[in-house]
Amino acid sequence: MRLLFKRPTYALFLLLLGGLALSVCATWFALQQPWLGVQMEADGSKVRVVRVAEDLAARIPEGALVQRLVSATGESLAILPADLIEEPDFFDTYPLMADFFSKQSALHAVLRSPQVMLIWTDQNGIESKTLIKPRDRPLASMPGVFWFQLIVGFSGLLIAAWVYLLRMDDWGARMFALTGLMFPVFTVPAAIYSTRELALSGDVFRVLASLNHAGAFLFGCALVALFLTYPRMLVRPRTLLWLPAIFGAWLAADVFRWAPDQDLGSRLPVMLEMLLAVMFAIVQWRKTRGHPLDRAALRWFILSIVVGCSLFVFSVYGSAMLGFFPALSQGYAFGFFLVMYVGIALGLRHYRLFEMEEWAYRVFLWVGGASAVIALDVVLIYTGLAHEVSLGISLLVCGWLYFPFRQWLWQRIVNTRALNFESLLPELSAIAFTASASEQQTRWETLLRGLFDPLEMKQDAAFGISGGVRDEGLGLQIPGCGRLPAYSMRYAGRGSRLFSTRDAVFAASLIHLLDQVMSGRSSYEQGVMQERLRIGRDLHDNIGARLLKLIHRLRGSPDAEVARDAMKDLRTAIAALDAQPVPLLDALADWRAEAEGRCEAANCQLHWQQPAQLPELELAPRTKATLESVMRELVTNALKHASPSHVKIEADSEASQLRMSVSNNGDIADPSTWKDGYGLRNLRGRLEELGGSLSIVAGTNEVQLTIACRIK
Repeated sequence: MRLLFKRPTYALFLLLLGGLALSVCATWFALQQPWLGVQMEADGSKVRVVRVAEDLAARIPEGALVQRLVSATGESLAILPADLIEEPDFFDTYPLMADFFSKQSALHAVLRSPQVMLIWTDQNGIESKTLIKPRDRPLASMPGVFWFQLIVGFSGLLIAAWVYLLRMDDWGARMFALTGLMFPVFTVPAAIYSTRELALSGDVFRVLASLNHAGAFLFGCALVALFLTYPRMLVRPRTLLWLPAIFGAWLAADVFRWAPDQDLGSRLPVMLEMLLAVMFAIVQWRKTRGHPLDRAALRWFILSIVVGCSLFVFSVYGSAMLGFFPALSQGYAFGFFLVMYVGIALGLRHYRLFEMEEWAYRVFLWVGGASAVIALDVVLIYTGLAHEVSLGISLLVCGWLYFPFRQWLWQRIVNTRALNFESLLPELSAIAFTASASEQQTRWETLLRGLFDPLEMKQDAAFGISGGVRDEGLGLQIPGCGRLPAYSMRYAGRGSRLFSTRDAVFAASLIHLLDQVMSGRSSYEQGVMQERLRIGRDLHDNIGARLLKLIHRLRGSPDAEVARDAMKDLRTAIAALDAQPVPLLDALADWRAEAEGRCEAANCQLHWQQPAQLPELELAPRTKATLESVMRELVTNALKHASPSHVKIEADSEASQLRMSVSNNGDIADPSTWKDGYGLRNLRGRLEELGGSLSIVAGTNEVQLTIACRIK
């Protein structure tokens, strides 16, 4: 037994074999009933022959009106339309039902005679008699509705077993399994008695009808229990026992005819079960607020019920009111229950719930439109209009009024989140052309949150370039693009809905468009870099060569130092044109070497201080060039205006912030008396471009200038 539960395929296979065996038994029992070879059909107050066996075709014409059946002993029984009804629930009272079963027993006894006389009249009213020998029913005579009911019953059982075997610990699946167990209990007996040729034994008929009622009662109990336990457990499991206790007693009152009539005995309890199921479904809808997966499963239930009920109503209405097609057999009506049943099963299995939001509303709107046409048609028919005129007016009015309203409602319900790429293109361009990787990532995250409004969003490198809907619609994977990482989002719309395939397609299209914009940016940057390299080469080969020639000519003169400073500035500018970032430690080493050389030339001692451990940061070429110019200017001003004996430079960095201080002990005026000249304004302007600042503080026998900026 454990092996069966571990391997659901085995259990389903054995269940299928059991269903086939029971179907064979039901078919065998149906074939054991006496058969005349004359198929009859109620036609108002008359009974008409619609088909006869080949050996009787010459003696009984199709369309003949059946009058009586006479046994070999001379017992005569009139054949009435009530004798051919499919379902004994047609009778409102139990006495009428008892009379029906009694008449069925009498007819069955007559059919058990060695031969019977069928008395019928032709179209002209001329009475004829045909002697027939009843025989066992052949398999070929079983109508399609018989097999259809067997298939529906055992299909429902297999579907319920499949769901249960996959989710045995789930109370919803357990209750669904009970509904599946009851499915063949009410379909198999109905298949036997509803497809009889004329009569069954009254006792057998009553047992089969009681089984049909028992299956319907217990199916309703299990359906109510399903909505009590799924998706949220509304009651304790032991409370569910009250359902079979109450409705089981009600079933006993129906089977043993303790109830006053059929309305109170069988119809009211079934209707009450359906109302309880709807009521608890509404309670579940309120309880699942903020749980999109559970709510989507309920939407499956509602959709399947709406579709099944609407098909049933339309088929009955179309037959009775419009006459478009013949009346649908009750056996085929079980197919509508199977439609609802499959929908509930898919809801329990959470089958692609993320895809149903859009087309579920389409079905609801379609059903609404069909209902509007039918309702208006009924009203017009009751006013006395002909069927064709009323239907034409109904279609015309609904075409003018309902369909525009439907389109408006569709836009309000489903397309409220619809976005076009034109409105997002400026934001995508801003993201693609953001220089800072961190700022680019922040902008991208902001855009995604604005589009999908997830409760959770995090980087997820495990998915790389793949993406799509995950966890039955609870999650959505956004693939990486360029320097942007992949993201994992959960609970769209602040937990009010599931991610859909439309969301996944939209996100994929967004990524594709962003990738194209980034490719354009890469091409632009490549062109800029090539132009920078060309300018750098021109400066180095032309201006640099002339400056170097000037330095050699001015060697030993005071202007030689000016030429060397110009050469240093040129090299800094050329280095800034190089698009390669520079590690912070390398930049500090370059600045220290230059400061040491300048202090040594000025007979000044340099004290350089920096932490042993600095964060591994990189300076953009432009940032390095700007800071290098600022540091050079600070050291130049100290050596030029203060004539110090020592200069102290302190460097420190934390996170993405760089702080450097230059102080000296030279003869210099109080900084509070300084006026911002071109040099100071130039320094402050350069630092502001980097989001930094310059501060000047007078200490004991020294002046300290401090720069602070953010490294981008």
